[in-house]
Amino acid sequence: MPRLRWCPPLALLAALLACASRPSPPSESPPPPAVETKAPASPTLRLPTHVRPTGYTAALTIDPAQPRFQGEIDIDLDVTQGADVVWLHARELTVKEATLTVGGASVPVRQTKGEGDFLGFVPEQALVPGAARLRLVYEGVLSERETGGAFRAQEFEGWYVFTHFEPLDARRVFPCFDEPGFKVPWQLTFHTPKGYTAVTNTPQVAEEPGPSGTTTWRFARTQPLPSYLIAFGVGTFDFVEAQPSGQKAVRTRIITPKGRGAQAAYAAQVTPEILALLERYFGTPYPYEKLDILAIPLRGGAMENAGLVTFNTELALNKSAEGSVEWQRRFYETQVHELAHQWFGNLVTMAWWDDLWLNESFASWAETRILREARPSWGATEEAARNRSSALESDSLVSARRIRQPIERSDDILAAFDGITYGKGSAVLSMTEAWLGADVFQRGVRRYLAAHAHGNATADDFLSALSAEAGQDVSQVLSSFLEQGGAPLVSARLDCAGQTPEVKLSQSRFLPLGSQGEAARRWAIPLCVRYPTAGKPARACTVLREETGALALPEAKGCPAWFLPNAEGVGYFRMALDGKSLRPLLASDTRALSRTERVALLGDVNALAHNGTLPAADALALVPALAAEKDRQVFEASQELMGLMRPTLLSDEGRAARERLLRETYSARARAAGFLPRAGEDEDTRLLRNELLRLATGMGGDPAIIAEARRLANQWFEGTSPLRDKDLQNTVLSVAALHGDAAFHARVVKLWRLEPDRGRRAQLARALMGFRQPERVQENLGLLLDPGVDIRELRYLLVFTGRDARTRRLTFDFVKAHYDALVRRLPEDEGNLLLWAVASFCDPQQREDFATFFAERMKGLSKGPRTYAQALEEMDLCIAYKQAQGPSVEAFLSRWRTK
Repeated sequence: MPRLRWCPPLALLAALLACASRPSPPSESPPPPAVETKAPASPTLRLPTHVRPTGYTAALTIDPAQPRFQGEIDIDLDVTQGADVVWLHARELTVKEATLTVGGASVPVRQTKGEGDFLGFVPEQALVPGAARLRLVYEGVLSERETGGAFRAQEFEGWYVFTHFEPLDARRVFPCFDEPGFKVPWQLTFHTPKGYTAVTNTPQVAEEPGPSGTTTWRFARTQPLPSYLIAFGVGTFDFVEAQPSGQKAVRTRIITPKGRGAQAAYAAQVTPEILALLERYFGTPYPYEKLDILAIPLRGGAMENAGLVTFNTELALNKSAEGSVEWQRRFYETQVHELAHQWFGNLVTMAWWDDLWLNESFASWAETRILREARPSWGATEEAARNRSSALESDSLVSARRIRQPIERSDDILAAFDGITYGKGSAVLSMTEAWLGADVFQRGVRRYLAAHAHGNATADDFLSALSAEAGQDVSQVLSSFLEQGGAPLVSARLDCAGQTPEVKLSQSRFLPLGSQGEAARRWAIPLCVRYPTAGKPARACTVLREETGALALPEAKGCPAWFLPNAEGVGYFRMALDGKSLRPLLASDTRALSRTERVALLGDVNALAHNGTLPAADALALVPALAAEKDRQVFEASQELMGLMRPTLLSDEGRAARERLLRETYSARARAAGFLPRAGEDEDTRLLRNELLRLATGMGGDPAIIAEARRLANQWFEGTSPLRDKDLQNTVLSVAALHGDAAFHARVVKLWRLEPDRGRRAQLARALMGFRQPERVQENLGLLLDPGVDIRELRYLLVFTGRDARTRRLTFDFVKAHYDALVRRLPEDEGNLLLWAVASFCDPQQREDFATFFAERMKGLSKGPRTYAQALEEMDLCIAYKQAQGPSVEAFLSRWRTK
């Protein structure tokens, strides 16, 4: 490509020479009229691609104690066709200087503001193909409101700066091409006050003293990365060295706020192990030069930034004496997810956000795949079956997204991070792996990664790699799940009239009661039927492509006593059987089904009650028998049935009966478990304890357990608690708060305001969210308006109170009364919390009140339109379910009514 040189055109040069030789006009002559410069047309969704970055060199001056930062960035550009403007993204940045260099010469440019976050730089003369460099000097904000971009947080007496850029927040820190398709190297330098340390994606190459007591931190150039994977932190840190990780033995550290390094032991222990497992599966070494795990406050979850993975402090850190089984599992699973992204998302990056599933679906699928090998006792396959049910529930909405949803506006990008992308996507991948075989699927994954390493890819690229290894076109099956919303309902019945028994199959879209969706929809559905034979159970498999089909059971000797059309519960569909076929599968003494199959079946039973195929009372009749279930995964799956009798649906008498049912059903087992773990307990017993205690007290109101919770909570306040398990501590505090009085509430608030330790603050915040007495809830909600309160710590309080039938109306009234103030205080990208917090009404009048209040307001909220549509649909479905199944639920509860 020719090197671009900028020269004035001949006509302009001649005009300039003519002006130079012409005598000056008389002073009284009027100045020439100003020439109006027409603003260039702004992009509306995506940047043009004829001007692309080839690399960034940036230097940031950051003092965490100050609210603003300064930046300088040089962007190397490749111009592939004539361009009269260079567009990029910038948000809440003030560009003070802009210089365009072409062929070694400086070209004057002017700024132009485009729509939304687009910022343009217009040269005096249109650029021709070749190379150029844009240098910008600018200033930005270190936010105390957001948890995206670069944000500030205080830990004890010190200030820190952390970042989170996915999906659209790199533009808050760097003027850049903030789209995943622009994947190039970055070179970062930081200037900080002395005493602070900077960390980022790559190894440090220099630490130099700067002027006025500052320090300059220089870092190695990255491999090609999209802007959303750049990250950094500035603060006073503890560095905990783990064993070098992976085939390349890269340096691995856990980085924590000062004073919390001792809490990183578990993270340091398991991270190298997880990376080795992933390398073995993907067949290639970890792609980057080092691996740091940075613990950051306020932002939930974790983020897979290349070489600098960030974790919420309370997810990554735990005092060794308080590390619970539940917490360890959460960290391990999340770390598998984030490190799987180093291949799916980082090494190979989606070309555009409509293929976000190539990141998140695969990382979620990898959790099950790796945990099944590394921790077989954890029940990862059964957990995946529960997650499948959750995804199917979300997918039953007409307003649900597709996995590959077209992106029509920036808000669609934010909305893509949902249960469809994560849950449905991973379930469809598990179904595909089972259909093709684990070896074929693994070879397809490896082919895809090798073909697109350090580049970008699309769904078609992955389907092509998989098809090449499978020896067949897999796109018809996968595309039927990727490209359309909704999920199949597969109806199956046994036909033994012929010589060989058959299962007659039919498919339609699963729709709950009250849905306005169209049932006539088709998928290509891989499924296997399991059935008994004289020896071990056999299976027969097919791909159901048409509305109806039949599958022979060739190994059956006579008519099978039972059959299961979703072997191992791995198919992404709801299953409907007639009563005769369903009964033997649900019998409490039947162990023909695997644990995973029982978990999946209970999810389907719950769904069949929600779409009216099964009376709710018949499904609820399973609850008392399952209360004694020893298997934790099956027990927890049975709790999905509680949604069939949630308080919103019930009369006052029905709610009282429900509380009595729960107390009588679970209290004895909860009391036997108690709050204090016993020596020699297995992990499932420990995990079940929390669930049982919550059932017996949170919903059942057992007075003895509540009193014990109050006693243990007071001991925790005083530092004398015998409980070392943080999750049990949280259960104690939540139970005590739910039944706490004004004095207890005042104590929690006071301690929360004074507590400097982030971990204990988080526990006290959870306790605050447990109160349900109207006066206490009013006081809690008032904290959200207190300018001295960091709303990022308490923003989910709205959801905890708004989603509870006892305090939903009160929360909605608060939102209406203080709407504008809440919008100003909440993080900008989380404005839809105001919708979700009060989106579970199940009454026509309250539904109308919600619809009217948010009809216009939702347009100004992040993800507002989609959240609004889903909220209204869920309320309509609840109202329809209550009308159709309410009498059945009340009839079931009648035996627990007070006489």
